[in-house]
Amino acid sequence: MEKLIGVGLALALSAGLGGAWYVQAPTDASLKAEVDERPVLPRVQDGVASSPSLIAEMMAKRAEAGDDVRILLGTSELEQTTEDTAHPVRFFSENDCGFSLMAVGNAGCQSLWQATEVAALDAEGALPGRKIALMLGTQWFMGSGLSESAFAEKFSEESFAAAMGNKRLSDETKEKIYQRCLSMGADQATLDSLREQSLTASINRAVAELVPEVERREAIAAELAEGSSSQDEAQAKKHPPLTWEELDAAVLVDAEAMCTNNDLGIYDEYYTEYYLKWDEKNRAENKPRATEWNQDEFADFDIFLSVCRDLGIEPLIVIQPAMGIYYDNTPWDKESRQIFYDQMRAVLDEAGVEYLDLSVHDYDKYYLKDVMHPGWKSWVEVDKKLCEFYGDAQ
Repeated sequence: MEKLIGVGLALALSAGLGGAWYVQAPTDASLKAEVDERPVLPRVQDGVASSPSLIAEMMAKRAEAGDDVRILLGTSELEQTTEDTAHPVRFFSENDCGFSLMAVGNAGCQSLWQATEVAALDAEGALPGRKIALMLGTQWFMGSGLSESAFAEKFSEESFAAAMGNKRLSDETKEKIYQRCLSMGADQATLDSLREQSLTASINRAVAELVPEVERREAIAAELAEGSSSQDEAQAKKHPPLTWEELDAAVLVDAEAMCTNNDLGIYDEYYTEYYLKWDEKNRAENKPRATEWNQDEFADFDIFLSVCRDLGIEPLIVIQPAMGIYYDNTPWDKESRQIFYDQMRAVLDEAGVEYLDLSVHDYDKYYLKDVMHPGWKSWVEVDKKLCEFYGDAQ
């Protein structure tokens, strides 16, 4: 509410500065009205993900209709949905499994973003059941890890402010998030203002945010217009769930139809446009093995686990596979990947966190659709695990 008051006062202040352009942008009221009418958004990307309060509004509206919504966090793999029967976005939109799924995140959303988003969603009351599932990207931990440009592109002032205002999040964890954001190039004055939970700070932020706030609201409105639907429309798409045997058969048909020009189980366009030239380049360079994975990303992931621990949230982590036949010709070969997998399992075991380990399928066909994104058979395993974690297993 304080944020809305501040924006309203800032809007009034802007009137004397030629602020009519701001009035024409989507307002809080218009976005809320859109969400109230069409609250179902199976895949949440940059715009809506930047507003945990709007996600909470969606979930509350769906709960009123008796829809039990759960969240899957992730990155670019959440975008790979169109022709994949088992992809969680599609599977849980079409199969009535006793709960619905909202996939939140896209390319560039890494551990620091995930930690901040969970703290913000919890502050807004948007994590029913005190559980969260996360697709952990192996590539996040390669090379230099999170880049400043990727951080800046995904950073949400609303999410950061909500996380800092979460009264159940420890001061220690808040300080870790704050310091890490600073280290990634965030402006200290901005972070300090966002961390301050006063009306004056809210007004000052709102005045400073007039132009970026318009752009953000426009992005939210566009995302809602493209992908949201009413509760009735969403329910009409659902049918009794496929059995796992039926789903196994369906994904095999999908995979074979998309992978016709190679024996690796990579979809055709990716194989011809990317794989062949990248693999040739890797073999020619023959770089030495990577013996250490990015420890800053491990530290960021530890912040994510700290957020969950502070807030009493039970996480499920999916360790994604990487295509062995490709990465074995890069610095992240089999022995190198084993270092990562062993370290990640040790972290999760020590934290007592449940996980689905798909790394055992690095060399198995149809578990990846390219060299890094889970494919047909992986998604069947993920769907099964989500059903066990969030609802009744079939």
